[in-house]
Amino acid sequence: MFYKVFFIAILVVTGCGASRPPIAQYTSATMIDSYPSAVSFDVSFDLSNNNDEPLKLVQYTYTVSVDGNTVYHGFAEAQQTLPRGSTTTSSIPIVVPRAFISGQNIVVWHLKGKLDYLSHGALAETLFDSKIWQPSANFTATDSFDASLVEYVFPLTVSTNELNKTE
Repeated sequence: MFYKVFFIAILVVTGCGASRPPIAQYTSATMIDSYPSAVSFDVSFDLSNNNDEPLKLVQYTYTVSVDGNTVYHGFAEAQQTLPRGSTTTSSIPIVVPRAFISGQNIVVWHLKGKLDYLSHGALAETLFDSKIWQPSANFTATDSFDASLVEYVFPLTVSTNELNKTE
């Protein structure tokens, strides 16, 4: 039994451990929607792969905090392969509840998370699927928005009768 564990450890260290994690660099946040209960943003990152092999990006797991309070837990499927030696853009959704916005002019949010990825090769995939070895890269982002400019615009409700009117 000891030899099996030792053999797997050697394979992990020498074979799978050779891949460097992707590098996530925060670039921007764009407000997507504003509702009575929350404001949502699309947070963009530049993702770089400095390896000689592609990396399959699997899932983002992250939290958003405002004033030290965790306001959102997020999961987003990455569903993309990062080619070797390349940089691409990816984004994830975040939500800031209005309860953490009220009474503030400038709201500063912090995002902290990890991006699970899969190294190249059958062994790496087997170890990932069996949950023996699941590599991840940490990422962070901090930004702010002017809460006084965030308004909720009620959706336009038009009845069917008004649509069918002819003049």
